[in-house]
Amino acid sequence: MAAARKTFEEELKELETLVAQLDSGQLSLEDSLKAFERGVSLMRSLNQRLDEAERKVEVLMRDAQGELHTTTQATPGGEPAEQKDDDVPF
Repeated sequence: MAAARKTFEEELKELETLVAQLDSGQLSLEDSLKAFERGVSLMRSLNQRLDEAERKVEVLMRDAQGELHTTTQATPGGEPAEQKDDDVPF
């Protein structure tokens, strides 16, 4: 049975631990290489997760016309604009 995938935070903590071990200079060359390889793997996994999260946020931030909005729109009075039901893309 495969182990459950670690959370983003767990992987980040593991990467931080590996970096600290490598920085300490206390690992042998072989152990340093293993730690480096694991760190590269964790970095790729973390970057992939961040890219996925960014894509999800972009989908949620698109309006009905498919345009990406990154700031809150305000009315002339300074209040946030009300969202109309027909503005919801689903």
